[in-house]
Amino acid sequence: MREAKHLTAAGHRVLAAAGELFYNRGITAVGVDLIAERSGVTKRTLYNQFGSKDHLVATYLEERDQRWRSLVRTTVDTCDSPVEAVTAPFDALCTWSETNTRGCAFINALAELPNPSHPAHGVASNQKLWLLNLFKELATAELVKADETSGSLGS
Repeated sequence: MREAKHLTAAGHRVLAAAGELFYNRGITAVGVDLIAERSGVTKRTLYNQFGSKDHLVATYLEERDQRWRSLVRTTVDTCDSPVEAVTAPFDALCTWSETNTRGCAFINALAELPNPSHPAHGVASNQKLWLLNLFKELATAELVKADETSGSLGS
């Protein structure tokens, strides 16, 4: 993740408006004029807060990733067993999808921004890698638990 910059109230409004627009309309379909209009700021304020549309997109995805990871971790942490934990990210996805009906913002971003040098591309790719590693970690924990249990049954 990039170094977090302190956002002003206007910066938070820009991020909220951009997030809604990027998710619902697509990143490449939304221009900074519309984001500035929706957030009630000037384009100068938008650029002062984010530097560029590319960095605004990356910040939008970083913020979304933080919320998603928090939901997944909370859901995993409430599980009573490693077996439940393996499927907990899918439970989190069901909860998330109740208000996010246009699919995965990270997959959508990767489809719209295929150039690996785009700042948002790395954010989206890292989110997918994090999820893959989480599933590996949870599955490994279940295998270790199953192995410990089967070893104690033979004693």
